[in-house]
Amino acid sequence: MNAVRMRFPADALTELRKLDPETPVSLSFIRRLVKTGAVPSVPVGAGKRRLVNFDALCAYLENPPADEAQTARGIRPVSERW
Repeated sequence: MNAVRMRFPADALTELRKLDPETPVSLSFIRRLVKTGAVPSVPVGAGKRRLVNFDALCAYLENPPADEAQTARGIRPVSERW
């Protein structure tokens, strides 16, 4: 049985950069994946911090879901109060 590698998001990014120094993945992207539930995580302590399943993160990055294509939401209107 393999042990599950759990990391805080910043530590997961550090591990990811060891595997791929040129990775464009950012800490905010990892946190977004955790927040949306795309990557499994568990709360730690009072629940404000979360541990990320590093293996699931790597699997997600190797094969992201096709239906989650990122699209631009458009330009937001700006008020003309000058």
